[in-house]
Amino acid sequence: MKKLFIGMTIFLAIVLSCKREQDMQIPEVLTDISIAQPAITLNVGTSMLLVAEPVPVNAHNASFSWESEDKNVATVSSSGWVWAKKRGTTHIVVRSNGIEKKIPVTVRQDLEIPMGAVTYAADTLDYEEVAPGIKWLKFKIPEFVNDLGTLGKGLVVNVLEVDVTIPGNKIEVWAALPSKQVNRERPSAVHSRKIAEYNAQGRKPVAVINGDYYLLPATNTTGYAYIDNRPHGMEAVNGMLTQTPNFWSNGLVIENNGKAAHGNVSFSGQVDAGSSTFPLKEVNGYAGSGELVLFNNLASAYATNAPFAWSPYTSIMVSLSQPAGGWRINERMEFTVTAVEHDIETTIPAQTPYKGKDFTDQGAILVGNGSASGNSSRAFLSNFKPGDKIGIKTDIKLNDKMITDPRSNIIGYQAAILEQGVPVNPFNDIHPRTAAGYSEDGTKIYLMVIDGRQANYSVGVTTGQVGYILKALGAYSGVNLDGGGSACMTVNGQITNRPSDGSERAVANGILVTTNK
Repeated sequence: MKKLFIGMTIFLAIVLSCKREQDMQIPEVLTDISIAQPAITLNVGTSMLLVAEPVPVNAHNASFSWESEDKNVATVSSSGWVWAKKRGTTHIVVRSNGIEKKIPVTVRQDLEIPMGAVTYAADTLDYEEVAPGIKWLKFKIPEFVNDLGTLGKGLVVNVLEVDVTIPGNKIEVWAALPSKQVNRERPSAVHSRKIAEYNAQGRKPVAVINGDYYLLPATNTTGYAYIDNRPHGMEAVNGMLTQTPNFWSNGLVIENNGKAAHGNVSFSGQVDAGSSTFPLKEVNGYAGSGELVLFNNLASAYATNAPFAWSPYTSIMVSLSQPAGGWRINERMEFTVTAVEHDIETTIPAQTPYKGKDFTDQGAILVGNGSASGNSSRAFLSNFKPGDKIGIKTDIKLNDKMITDPRSNIIGYQAAILEQGVPVNPFNDIHPRTAAGYSEDGTKIYLMVIDGRQANYSVGVTTGQVGYILKALGAYSGVNLDGGGSACMTVNGQITNRPSDGSERAVANGILVTTNK
């Protein structure tokens, strides 16, 4: 009997244990949502992951959805990542099975801009991470007064911070398409045409700013109006040299990996055919008697709607294929001669009727002039014939050292405004400004447009003050690009600043931010 009792006791204990285990495995109805962070405070531009747990922990169908009550203040992803965009307060709402919890969010703006002896507090107007590692910030300094004390108070700044270590993020130079409308384009138009170009590559344009100036007639001593349609400084687009320095010798060089450097740039080049060589005077530019010039598909047009090869002298024009392996600086490129035209009488493109050669399908055209014999470019080219293989080098040095990346982008600039963390002020006048900078470790590029000439909205700055702002945002070095009415930034095709002309101005070139789709 005693043994039977013990056996029954053990049996009942096993049954009860199994029942408890079954009860624990049965999913229960969700009764609440537990949030690890009941309230959060963030600074503009920072983020935090909110963690939600079901109550009870084995509640069935406990999937969560997230929403921000004010997306201008903060946004939230489908997984609970909160991004702070603008100073203010809002709630992040998490929902599941008819139950919701609200998490208060406070976004602070701690951005301060030291400018010499004065430190200004800035108010965020807008913020967006437009792509991974590409952040756009627009802010206002309400109490800013320019050095001349004109136009009241206020300064509005647009800045893009690009993390070039993120795969796919790239900084490029864009050149205006050749046009008889003096070879200029509006930044928003550049964004539109780049969409189709990059779509085929699985990429997309994100942002565009204006860049270099034109060489102004007052500084043009050649006597040829055509020269007025060229940028001041050197220009290279993904390894295609499109402009040799003609007025400025400063260049911002951006390698294919995003590393940037600036300083003095210089050009030399040559063409080889068999055992013979001849120096290149310029690319897409002017040549004196006996000199040799290379024109490519980004040559200025002016008189036509196509790239235009010309010379003020009787010339030989040698048409070439695209270079084998693509365009590159500081490497020999091989071309095939496709046509040779002798004794071309040309005139300045600004004159009517103009003479020269339109080209769209060729990779490039060599133009030689001078004596038909002897040591002239015309004599050098006179023996070329279709089918010949020739080599061309376009060598670029930065601060007397060869640029190592053959696919680099280069844009000219007038003066540096931030040198090794120290702001400098080469031009003590007040204007809207466009600038580019980069961090000390080379991981970040900063593109900036500052509005000006607008009373009690944005009063404009000196170049030195731009240097201070660049530094405050993380730059170590920076350069001044074109400003005034040309200053313009687009993000996803939309103009984000307020150009002082009332609308964006067509310009010669600029800088483009692209990324993977």
